Amino acid sequence: MSKELDLDNLFSQLRDSEPELHESRFLHSVRSALPVKKHRSIGSETVITLAAAVIGCGLAFNYFPAAELLSQLPRKFTITPLFVLSLSGIAVALSALIYLSSESELDL
Repeated sequence: MSKELDLDNLFSQLRDSEPELHESRFLHSVRSALPVKKHRSIGSETVITLAAAVIGCGLAFNYFPAAELLSQLPRKFTITPLFVLSLSGIAVALSALIYLSSESELDL
């Protein structure tokens, strides 16, 4: 059903029959076939970003239940020695992790 092909012979025939593409000519033909990209200025990108931020803040202000969340905050904080020790332990562990990552080749 299928004939056995001599791949080396087939590839050499293809190399001889097809034209050689030089890199610069190929890249130029591909770039000329692509559509030209429209360049946006930094000012217009900034305006678009600020408009999106204003719209997002407006939506969050209207739909976010801030009053309910603020009513759930505790009105009185008690700082105990155990709380201070816990915070200092977390700070020491975080400092050690930062120091180890800066001195070693780890990318955290």
